[in-house]
Amino acid sequence: MGMAASQARYLGLTARKTNVEYEGQQVNQARTALANQSANLFNQLLTLQVPTPPSTSDYTTLQYSYEDGTNAETITNMTQLVDDPDGYNYLVTHYHYSDIYTGVQSNKKNPQVVMDTAGVQGTVPQASVTQDPGDGSYSIDGNQLSQYDPLNTEQKANFDKILQNYPDLANEDINDIYTYTDTDGLMHFATKTDLDNAIAGTADANEYHVESGIPTYVGNCELSKYNPNDSTQKAAYEQICKEFPDSDFANSSADDIYTWQYQGKTYFACKSDLTNSAISALDPTRPTENQSDLVQYNAQDIKTKVERQERAFVDMDENGRPYSIRYEDSTATYALNTETITDEDAYNDAMNQYNYDMALYEQEIQNINAQTEQIQQQDRTLELRLRQLDTEQEALQTEMEAVKKVIDKNIESTFKTFE
Repeated sequence: MGMAASQARYLGLTARKTNVEYEGQQVNQARTALANQSANLFNQLLTLQVPTPPSTSDYTTLQYSYEDGTNAETITNMTQLVDDPDGYNYLVTHYHYSDIYTGVQSNKKNPQVVMDTAGVQGTVPQASVTQDPGDGSYSIDGNQLSQYDPLNTEQKANFDKILQNYPDLANEDINDIYTYTDTDGLMHFATKTDLDNAIAGTADANEYHVESGIPTYVGNCELSKYNPNDSTQKAAYEQICKEFPDSDFANSSADDIYTWQYQGKTYFACKSDLTNSAISALDPTRPTENQSDLVQYNAQDIKTKVERQERAFVDMDENGRPYSIRYEDSTATYALNTETITDEDAYNDAMNQYNYDMALYEQEIQNINAQTEQIQQQDRTLELRLRQLDTEQEALQTEMEAVKKVIDKNIESTFKTFE
């Protein structure tokens, strides 16, 4: 091999060796980065908190209860009193459940309120009814009454409309029906019995007339006027007004309250709320469709928690456990029942949370293991490449040494020529 060729070969081998060494450094740096990632994952693994399952003992308490002859009372808290002037040793909080008559307000979706012309019953105060002692004629607020004349077309049309809503009037003797037209042109009817009662001062008189814009139906339920003489309706009406004093219902006249039956319950609504729903339909040609919500009311017994706090004298046994109690407002002493109560709902909630946390923990472990396995696979690939580079470097080194010997031999033979 010539001198120049050997030198060129040696330089090529040197460059290749340098590249191999550089690539080896890059591989080592990549392996170092993988090692750092692996260390971070290990540290992340160390910081994970293993979820702890709940213990039933954490949700189990001693509960004291007793029967007072009417209710089953449960004690929720007993705070010891020190130097109470009346000698009571505990401040006790206890409760029972009782059916409480309660007014309920709700919104009825698309109530389908129907407005119509209908007979309406009103009330005339006793003082507004007078009778002429001469001819015996009746007057209401100065308007003289006359006997109903069924041959009068206008009177008959009005009275027939009233009979649709108050059919019991058909049982009255036709000669005992009186009528008058007020200053607003509204025709009224009244019975002789009601007029005589008002004259005698025993009751207000009922009067009947026809009005337009009267709520007649809510859906398929027929409406009727609130009847204050119905004890059940009266109790419900008063309870609703008591609980919702600022509502339009409570601030409406009793004459503007309507009732209806639905699924065994009696519901109430005031005329203004019924009217607002009736006129809210978006399509005037379909007045009962897509109406706004109707505010409706009813009253019912609702199981309610009744809680009290009062001083008591509590007797303890030799183990410090209460066995009887007497309250400050009573001379009765009640024997206490001791029960171990586990809050199953709270325990189940805690167990569900534990299962959820454990699933997250296991998922995190799986993620870390998967990332670690991926890093290890990459490291094995780099390690294999590094071994290949080592083998290549050794081969290059051997070949470089062989070329160097050739160069050295060429140099030696060249310079010996001139000796």
